[in-house]
Amino acid sequence: MTSDLASSSSLELLSDEQLVSRAKAGGRDAFNCLVLRHERRLYRFLCKNTANAADVEDAMQQAMLKAYLKLAQYNSRWRFTTWLFTIAVRELRSLRHRPGPATTALQHAREPAAPNVEPATDPNAPDDLWQIAQRVLNPQHYAALWLRYGEDLPARDIAKVLGRPRIWVSVTLHRACALLRQTTKQSASESGNSRSRGKSRPNQEQTAPGVT
Repeated sequence: MTSDLASSSSLELLSDEQLVSRAKAGGRDAFNCLVLRHERRLYRFLCKNTANAADVEDAMQQAMLKAYLKLAQYNSRWRFTTWLFTIAVRELRSLRHRPGPATTALQHAREPAAPNVEPATDPNAPDDLWQIAQRVLNPQHYAALWLRYGEDLPARDIAKVLGRPRIWVSVTLHRACALLRQTTKQSASESGNSRSRGKSRPNQEQTAPGVT
């Protein structure tokens, strides 16, 4: 038992690339470590792309299975997460075209820090900015934004995951951030106007003619 725990702890210290190398050599524990390390991130990403809980679970299982069976095909020029997410997106797309019952509502996990709509990263950005993004962006644009700011993937990796040209990713991220800036400024302005009207209302009532 002690030796197993020590082995597991030592695997957790390895990089994804080192774990992949061990898994390719037949180390199932190494692949299991990769699964445990990334399954929550993969789950959250798939939740951004569908409201069907069954599809999320099926896509995750198929993606993990195919990643294990096709591990020899993994190219180290890509991050392991990029390769895994690419497989999962393809699986999710195939599931969307299958006949089946009505979708089951999916309860989203708590969002991580919201993406910054300015050039620099703002750790104090409100959590509900992701909710605004999900409301105003189409699913592909939202997925690109999540991969960039939620998963910290570079543009070329996002292009691979979504099956889009790299220039599409760059333009989409620019437009998405611009739209979020516009939406948040508009919301802030409307909120400020609402507060101003609320403050001025008592004074208007006090000076209204005919009131004693």
